[in-house]
Amino acid sequence: MGTPSDIEKLIDGWRPKQASAVMQRAFAERCRWVEVALRTRAEAEIAMRATNFSSGPAIEAIFRDELAKILPRRYQVTCGTLSDSNGATASDCDAVIFNDTWFPAIKQRATYDDRQHVMPVEGAYAVLEVKQTLSIATLEEALGKLVTCHRLQRPLTAVNQLVENRKFEPRLNRVGNPLFSAVVAARRDPKTPLTDLVDRFVAINERLGRMEMVHCLCVLGEACYFWGWVPTGSTQAEIATFFGPEDLILPLMLIEATPNHDESPLGALVSRLYGHVTNSVLAGANEIPYSYGIGQSLQPYRQGTLLIPSVPTPPQF
Repeated sequence: MGTPSDIEKLIDGWRPKQASAVMQRAFAERCRWVEVALRTRAEAEIAMRATNFSSGPAIEAIFRDELAKILPRRYQVTCGTLSDSNGATASDCDAVIFNDTWFPAIKQRATYDDRQHVMPVEGAYAVLEVKQTLSIATLEEALGKLVTCHRLQRPLTAVNQLVENRKFEPRLNRVGNPLFSAVVAARRDPKTPLTDLVDRFVAINERLGRMEMVHCLCVLGEACYFWGWVPTGSTQAEIATFFGPEDLILPLMLIEATPNHDESPLGALVSRLYGHVTNSVLAGANEIPYSYGIGQSLQPYRQGTLLIPSVPTPPQF
C-alpha cells in the first residue's frame, strides 16, 4: 500500500503544469489567426472578382462564420433587418448579434441563406457593418447604416434587469442594454490614409447623440479604435461601454489597438464585443407579440356580461 510519505509524495506531484507562453495568450492567438484567414480570404475574393471568376462567399458571410465560432453559442450571429415597434427599419445589416432564445423573428427567412429576415431591435446585442475595402465613401455608408440602427425605437432598460423578462428593485443609474455597433473592414483602400478614415470617424461621431454613436472602427491588419474616458482625478483611461453613467456624459477619447503594440485589431474588437454582450441583459421579450401587432385590437366579448363569478378566497402561494 505504500507508506504515508510515499502517498504524500505521489499526491504532491499532482499539480497543474505551467502552460507555455503561447497557451497563456491562446485566445489572443486564436483571434490573430482568424484575422489572418479573413484577410487572406478577402484578398482571394477580390482577385476572383478582378478576373471575372466566381467570387465565392462574400466577405461579410465569411466574417459572420468566423465570429460565430469565437463567440459563445448563446449569441446568434446572423444577418438581416432590424425593425422597431413603430414599423421603422434600418434595412439590411451585414452582421447582427441576436438573442434568438428569448426573441422571435418578426419575419422568418424563407430559406437558410435568405437575407430577408426581420428581427425586433429589442433582441439585438450588436450590429456590425462589414466592408471588403474601406474608403471614405464606404465608411460613411457603414456609419449611416449603424446610426440608423441606433435611432430605431429601442426601449432602454436599467441594470436591475435580471433576465430578459424579469427585473428586481431598486433601479440603478445605468443602462442595461445599449446597442453595440462597429465598422469592420478586411482592408483599407490604398489611396486613403488611415488617418483620414479615423478623422472622418471622429468628426461624424462627435456630432451624434451619445446613444447614437458608433462604438468601434476596425481595419483588419492595421488597427482597431474604440472609445474611452478618463475618470475625474485619474490619468488612466477606461473603456467607454455606454452602460453609463460616466461614459454617457463625460468627454470621450479614442483608444487604439495595433499590431505594433502586440494587439490584433480583430482580437481587440472581439474583446470589446465579448465584454458588451456578456454584460448586457435585453428587455421586452415578453412584450414582443403585443409590440409588433398581436392583441392591440382585442375587445371584451359581450361587454358587461360577467361569465365567471369572483372567488372569495384566492389560492395561497
